[in-house]
Amino acid sequence: MEWLLNQTKAVLNVIEYFQEVFSIKVSAQDPLALIARLGDFTRSTIFLWVETHLKTLEYYSRVSHVGRERSREVALGTLAADLLTGYTILNQRGRWNGLVKPQDWELQHQRGANRILDTAAALGGTLIKACQFASTRPDLLPSPYVQTLSKLQDRVPPHSWPEIAGAIKRELGQSPQEIFKWINQEPVAAASIAQVHRAQLSDGRDVAVKVQYPGIEGIIATDLAILQRIVVLVARLFPNIHLQPILDYLKETLPLELDFRREAAAMTELRAALRHRTDVLVPKDIPELSTERLLVMEFIEGVKITDRAAMVDAGISPTAVARLLNDVYAEQIFRLGILHADPHPGNLFVQPGPKLALLDHGLTVPLKPTLVQALGEMVRALLVADFDRLTKALAQAGMQLDQQVDIGTLLQLVGVLLGEEQDKSAKDTLDVGQQLGKSIGQIPVELILMGRALGLLDGITKQLDPNLDALEIVASYVPEMALNRP
Repeated sequence: MEWLLNQTKAVLNVIEYFQEVFSIKVSAQDPLALIARLGDFTRSTIFLWVETHLKTLEYYSRVSHVGRERSREVALGTLAADLLTGYTILNQRGRWNGLVKPQDWELQHQRGANRILDTAAALGGTLIKACQFASTRPDLLPSPYVQTLSKLQDRVPPHSWPEIAGAIKRELGQSPQEIFKWINQEPVAAASIAQVHRAQLSDGRDVAVKVQYPGIEGIIATDLAILQRIVVLVARLFPNIHLQPILDYLKETLPLELDFRREAAAMTELRAALRHRTDVLVPKDIPELSTERLLVMEFIEGVKITDRAAMVDAGISPTAVARLLNDVYAEQIFRLGILHADPHPGNLFVQPGPKLALLDHGLTVPLKPTLVQALGEMVRALLVADFDRLTKALAQAGMQLDQQVDIGTLLQLVGVLLGEEQDKSAKDTLDVGQQLGKSIGQIPVELILMGRALGLLDGITKQLDPNLDALEIVASYVPEMALNRP
């Protein structure tokens, strides 16, 4: 079955790419460009079939627990070779006038993004986390990658029920049917590390059961080692492509998400910090049924925060929700010093009131006071258009800036860090990363985590109310700005 699914996807990809190749107009005086493009298509198709068989092999090695590490390494290595070869050929061919058009780069970007998306969905584990993070960083990757990989924010293939039931029994020593009054075998949510099932306890309480995938810790360790080798190779061949921040982010955050006891404690801490608010809901854990790899908590219902139509049907104002969302996160950052740092739409539900439910606390983390102070300075500097002050605030946050950095690049960097949507209309879709790469050093992981969270919030806010002045809400929580804003 897995073989048939992979083969079907491959055929559809070949057809789509073939159509895209011939959609680019080529003049009769320039047949070499078409020949070169057909050469790209042939090379790409050969790699595609090899990758398809390797993904199938990796799936069966994971099921049988035989040769898993080696099969993943070969699959990822082949994918990396595919992409690196494609970009190397385009770079070399670009030395000849007329043989490489902007559309050729777009084709290569889109094809590469599709290959990574399919491979991540097939192999799971760290790759899904890497893609989810990369899709929020337009400063690191071309636009087609950002847009395509964002599909994995909500679409992650679930694991089978027998596998999940076995994991529950290993953690608690009893089958799910012995522990719960009932449990739905279909997950309500599936992610890269775990999936969630709805159940009911014997006392009638509805609960969410978050189950970590068996063997995921070993898979993540294997993936990180493989990705480190790939990142080093890419940096050597293409110095302008900066993938190390993605890997650093994964190394820092994945251990946090693997420990469900830490998540339960973080959830309890955030709920206590927000206890003064009646418009925010954070689920309570069930300690006696929770372990390092299993988390049982109260089930909170609501409307997904990006489902605007359902909100309106429920009599909930999207504008009020957008204000509440930004208000809650501004308070977390500037007053409470703790942040629910994974606010993608699947983790945010809305109830009438409106009330905001914060779910999935694997990345709920305390914030360093120095980082909070630096963010406050950035907001102050932006509001008064003081670019010297902005530069100092970025340095305070741990950024290493080139002394010659121009104002445009500086604002672009701040836009990335504070979550503002980037311009994706530029013809050269690599220019954002290259401009920033020339002007900045390594971005601290905690600042990357904050930037990703703010980027997700910005995207949700624009869907709910594109005219909302989120900066005004944030400014009310920044000391001095509430009184002194011009």
